[in-house]
Amino acid sequence: MVPRNLDDLMVFVRVVDCGSFSAAARSMDLAPTTVSKQIARLEKQFGTSLFQRNTRRLKITDEGHAIAERARGAIALLEEASEIARAGSADLSGTIRITAPVPFGGRYVAAATAEFRKLHPKVGFELHLTDRIVDLYAGEIDVAIRVGKLSDSRLIARRLADNRRILVAAPDYLARRGIPEHPQDLTGHTCLLIAYPGLRNVWTLHNGGTTVEMAVSSDLATDSGITLRTWCVAGLGISLRELWDVSDELKAGRLVHILPDWVEEASPISFVRAKREPVPKRISVFGDFVAQLWREPPWEH
Repeated sequence: MVPRNLDDLMVFVRVVDCGSFSAAARSMDLAPTTVSKQIARLEKQFGTSLFQRNTRRLKITDEGHAIAERARGAIALLEEASEIARAGSADLSGTIRITAPVPFGGRYVAAATAEFRKLHPKVGFELHLTDRIVDLYAGEIDVAIRVGKLSDSRLIARRLADNRRILVAAPDYLARRGIPEHPQDLTGHTCLLIAYPGLRNVWTLHNGGTTVEMAVSSDLATDSGITLRTWCVAGLGISLRELWDVSDELKAGRLVHILPDWVEEASPISFVRAKREPVPKRISVFGDFVAQLWREPPWEH
């Protein structure tokens, strides 16, 4: 049965994304009782329960999950039609909700959204910076910019650029401790490490057909890339850092690229979205824009 009220479907999808009636009501500036009535009306029309309710949590049923996925496609199609009806196919509008890692997002994704906004002033952005991996199927997020290899095969990923990590140290550290000539020399140096539960720090470096794999330990470790860069610039040791994170420091001479012939295998920087069709035009155009913008990444120059 086709629901008589499209607003009910939109509210239903928002409840799914927010995880509760009250959170959905707040996000849409509605009374919780209004949301409850709309969900009850949908359940009556479909003849099935959309949620399993108890005092502690709200869980979507299998039928509700299937309906939500189809409803998203219908809503996206209507948004696309609205864009064309409001302003013509060449004039994009609407909001793009993006998640990105904190340091990369703050430096490069924010700049990309600013440039896109200048070209398409009717497109808004919600940029959520977090180092946590956000579930694009569970949350109210359109796009993720991910740095590193992807593990979720349900997602559609477009490689935008390479994520390269290089060995760096401050000039004063190298003046005190000497410049390593081979990866094995790193055992005599202070290494600065990213550390979090379950991570085993292994640096795997390649030089042509030669590979050196080193398990690295240190009394200087952090779960913050920003802190690691600060320690490195302060001359506390050697670190394996993303080029995009230290490019400004290299240009300014605050850090030096050491062992340049030894490289780590590059991982992708990707534009990622859930498998939902159709894709709103503003999202596909933004993906094309970022791919072109980073065809020659600014951190590589």
